[in-house]
Amino acid sequence: MAEPKWLKDMNADEYLKEDFDAKGKSKYTVDGIDKYDPDWLDKAAKKVNAAEGDDYVKLDAGLLTVNQLNWMLRNTIGEMTFVDDNNQFLWYNRPTDPNKKMLAKRTPDQVGDTMKAVHPDVRDVIPDAKKVVHALRTKQDGHDDVYMPVPTGNLKKLVLHYYKRVEDDNGNYAGIYEWVQDLYPLVKYFCETTGQKLVVDDDATTGATYRRNSDPDAVSGASTKAAAAKEEKHEEAEKPDTITGASQH
Repeated sequence: MAEPKWLKDMNADEYLKEDFDAKGKSKYTVDGIDKYDPDWLDKAAKKVNAAEGDDYVKLDAGLLTVNQLNWMLRNTIGEMTFVDDNNQFLWYNRPTDPNKKMLAKRTPDQVGDTMKAVHPDVRDVIPDAKKVVHALRTKQDGHDDVYMPVPTGNLKKLVLHYYKRVEDDNGNYAGIYEWVQDLYPLVKYFCETTGQKLVVDDDATTGATYRRNSDPDAVSGASTKAAAAKEEKHEEAEKPDTITGASQH
């Protein structure tokens, strides 16, 4: 994914110290259960007598049953995950359709796993993921969120991985919330609803990769094509590092 400059410039000696084996302990860590146990969720819930089913949960702005929370979150737009401050993957909003192809695939047996376990050890994924986690843990340069678009090279698909620092009531780091969504359907709906349209910006210094790999009519005119070619050379010269989602295989 294309990472922002402030993130790219971070000190590797610092962010690589992130413990993706989750050997530490969070305030809410459930002890005594193997983090890699595929039945971690059921065992952990039983150990802490977790509310479930029709049990009510009092939230800061509402009262819902566990079932209602599950139904709402499973039907919420986008894919969501939560990783705690000990780098343990604790939750994702499982799709209502079991056959749905997720943008950032996750499975129920992964819940409870460490960040190391849910990331493939290929293409420097783990160091890049550690960078994002450490940046949000420390609020690097004052940032509390990270936008990571996936460069699909398609003008009609822009998959965004959005990472948000989660804090407790006292402002202490409590983990990371991730939201993954293809933004194009939302933009398309906005344009259709407001009567507006998307056009190629001839003066843009980004986006050549998307335009050159999209529909032939997405880029028209000799001047626009020349600009796209110029941008392509610029992007190749300053090609950004990539990173996968915090819970993506």
